[in-house]
Amino acid sequence: MAAYGGEAEAFRPLFPWFYGWKVLDVGMLSMAVAVGLAFSSFSFFAVAWIDEFGTSRGETVLIMSISQLVTGLVYPFAGRAMDRYSIRWVGIAGILSLALGLALSALATSLWHLIFSFGLLVASGNALAGSLLGHTLAAKWFRKHSGLAQGLVGMGISFGALVFPLLITFLLDITDWRQAMLVLAVGVSVLVVPLMLTVVRDSPEDRGVAPEPEAMQGAVAHPPVQSSMLSTAQILRDPFFWAMLGAYTPIIIIALVMTANLAPLGQDLGISPQATGFLMSVWSIANMMGKIACGTVADRVEQRLIYLGTMAVTVLSLVLLLSVPGYVAMILVMAAMGLGSGAYMPLIGVMARRHFGAVAFGSVMGLFLLSIRPMVLAPPLAAWVRDSFGTYNYFWAGCLVLCLCCTPVAWYLRSKPVAAAK
Repeated sequence: MAAYGGEAEAFRPLFPWFYGWKVLDVGMLSMAVAVGLAFSSFSFFAVAWIDEFGTSRGETVLIMSISQLVTGLVYPFAGRAMDRYSIRWVGIAGILSLALGLALSALATSLWHLIFSFGLLVASGNALAGSLLGHTLAAKWFRKHSGLAQGLVGMGISFGALVFPLLITFLLDITDWRQAMLVLAVGVSVLVVPLMLTVVRDSPEDRGVAPEPEAMQGAVAHPPVQSSMLSTAQILRDPFFWAMLGAYTPIIIIALVMTANLAPLGQDLGISPQATGFLMSVWSIANMMGKIACGTVADRVEQRLIYLGTMAVTVLSLVLLLSVPGYVAMILVMAAMGLGSGAYMPLIGVMARRHFGAVAFGSVMGLFLLSIRPMVLAPPLAAWVRDSFGTYNYFWAGCLVLCLCCTPVAWYLRSKPVAAAK
């Protein structure tokens, strides 16, 4: 077929078909399944476990804490495996680990069994087949539309958080939690593994298709880049890695604290549970919009400007929050926080790919996702501040100061193509 030219150029589609979009669809599905089952749906199973085993809430929630710790510890190994070996088989291993963990959880006779099956196996499956896999596929398949790909694949987490709680509550209405877990174990294996086998490939070259050209930023084209594998020490010695981490530390902390403490904060503000639930919906919708918006503009706008924009809306949300807002103001707070937190993962993916290259992307992101694990201590710290001083405002004020201190790090986040490997 003749190349585009002349009148045909006017009909060139905005996003011409590329096999990478099919790969991205499977990556998004895998993320939705892994994160939706390992994280978003935990509380629904936890209620059933408390009733059956007679454990306390604290003992039961310990499973989630262990799960988050295990996920973080597995991330660097998962990222290195995705760079060195086949992403497809790493993803399949993750889905099978997830399914095995669910099946063994259905056979549990004590909470300690669940710590092994859910806290270890399901968590490992999340690390292998969840967020890291989707963003790594986007980095290795896309160049010109790398930002858009990072934003779209990040929607997998949002879809998982939306679909799986509804699905699990439906299953728990018609059967017990053990049968529900077995259904989910079989369902995710049958749904995702065949798609991984038939669709996913490690790169355009692995599929035998031409890769995308590199992206344009303004009038400056990024030439094709080829990076080499980087050791853990090389990544950790690069100031850019720590600049990424430092820049987004406050935004990650704020998102974690708000989602974990929204219900008690709503009580403090005199907001009904139903109205508080609507606030979470506002946050979720804004989070999805932030992913798409960031991914779209990241292919056209200098990445430091995007970061400053996300930080600006986050600071605005904190200022509103410290003003002891009414309900309308809280809607604006949640919208602003959702936009800021939604944009962070796509932009981190774009930054990591541009600076370190696609070949080392999995290793870089694995270390990044491990490095943010200590931030899971922020929600209980915020709750302690509330219990000790009667208000969350001291914590929000600390977050505002942290935002202002971290914003200058944007100076180090300049777009820079990777030097060609020799």
